[in-house]
Amino acid sequence: MAVFSESDRLPSAWEIAESVRAGRITARKVLEVFLDRVHRLNPGLNAIVTLAEDDARVAADAADRRAAQGHFDGPLHGVPFTVKDSIATRGLRTTAGSLLLADHVPAEDAPVVARLRAAGAILMGKTNCPEFALDMHTTNRLFGPTRNPLNLAFTSGGSSGGESAAVAAGLSAFGIGTDFGGSIRWPAHCTGLASLRATPGLIPSTGMLPYPGLREPPGRLPAPNSMSMLGQLHVIAPIARSVTDLRILLQVMAGPDGRDVHTVPVTLGDPARVDLSQLAIAWCDGEGTFPVRSDLVCTVQEAASYLASTGMKVDRRRPPGLEAALSIYSAMRAADGLQDVAELAAGREEKLTPGIQEWLSGNPTRGLTTNSKATVAEYKRAAAQRDALRAQVLTLFESFPLLLLPPAGIPAFEIGPGAGPGPLSFTIEGVSVPRYGILGCCAAVTLLALPAAVVPIGRTHDGLPIGVQVVGRPFADHEVQAVAMALERGFGGQIVQGGFHV
Repeated sequence: MAVFSESDRLPSAWEIAESVRAGRITARKVLEVFLDRVHRLNPGLNAIVTLAEDDARVAADAADRRAAQGHFDGPLHGVPFTVKDSIATRGLRTTAGSLLLADHVPAEDAPVVARLRAAGAILMGKTNCPEFALDMHTTNRLFGPTRNPLNLAFTSGGSSGGESAAVAAGLSAFGIGTDFGGSIRWPAHCTGLASLRATPGLIPSTGMLPYPGLREPPGRLPAPNSMSMLGQLHVIAPIARSVTDLRILLQVMAGPDGRDVHTVPVTLGDPARVDLSQLAIAWCDGEGTFPVRSDLVCTVQEAASYLASTGMKVDRRRPPGLEAALSIYSAMRAADGLQDVAELAAGREEKLTPGIQEWLSGNPTRGLTTNSKATVAEYKRAAAQRDALRAQVLTLFESFPLLLLPPAGIPAFEIGPGAGPGPLSFTIEGVSVPRYGILGCCAAVTLLALPAAVVPIGRTHDGLPIGVQVVGRPFADHEVQAVAMALERGFGGQIVQGGFHV
């Protein structure tokens, strides 16, 4: 069963900002509407785990005083938002879903949070995530499970499942999560939202937990590890109810950060100026390892047919060698290990989620592994394999600058009444697929450091959302957004509805 009415469309963040700027509504009134929804709906969802109600009211009132004087902070003035609990927020509890950090309060905002506040957005609170963002379903020993607003028996995804549930249910106007193996794209697919994994380097990753020194008193946030796969490819990413919102959020969040050596100064292209008739797009039914459910493949094909009707050149083809991506990704992630988690948990391992205890002990049952004996030479060899594969895949992008494929092998899966992780394997088209195998399409894109958006296209026969993944060339994020906008126009966009008028 769903937890809210589906009678009226929820407004996007940019619609709210325009209404505040035009004086049709105050920031305080907007906030109170969202807080009312939080108090009514969040108990059934468990999406927001730390609510900054008083601080948000102070910020909204201050925003209204500035607006009355004709001053607007930026494009998000008066828009309430939430942040994943694995991203640092100044003065607001940030636990990463772990008993080890149950009372952790950062002294500094992550750069992206500071930029959003400076642009006028009002921070409402923190959303649930699996411990240290290490699972595809959102549950942990500290706060318990988060549920899908469309059907409480199903997952809202992970690891940014608290954000997807909050935004889908209208508890916040937009959310900021993270993405490594699909942690923003898979939740968007599960809940009928739009999300963007920008090219690594556009948005600073400073402030993602865990990081070295978490056992020390809170201080200045350290730089992401420049050598690790996690430091290079784990990105902070937005999720919202429209692709236009993603465009605005990327503009606010992007830009170099002195601590993150991977961020680069890039002038963002304008999606509105992209002529899709001059671009070609390929599509495929997956990355080539595990099967994808037939209704998801049909949805990708429908999206490709629609783009062809708009004048784009479309062809069905899979990038050469893409089927090797998942095994390379898995090997590099295993070699990368969980060093920061191990150091933080030293002597307190019993507080960790059982799955993480298994990974650290080298006896996993859920698909993720660590390889504490991997040498630097072995890691470099795997990185060389990745680089060679990336060069091979990019040959297709010379003729087809964009790629359309599923975000996952299945829609949101059923989690049942308990707080467990859900199934450890899935049967897809008669084939048994291991738990993390369903996210092979996301992992491949991550490995290749390509930008990708997920946009909702339709529903399964039982009403679950289906999204498609739009992938582009490195730093051509504007082309990805342009295609996502076209699909949003063609298929109606936002799947989730709810009663809210501005």
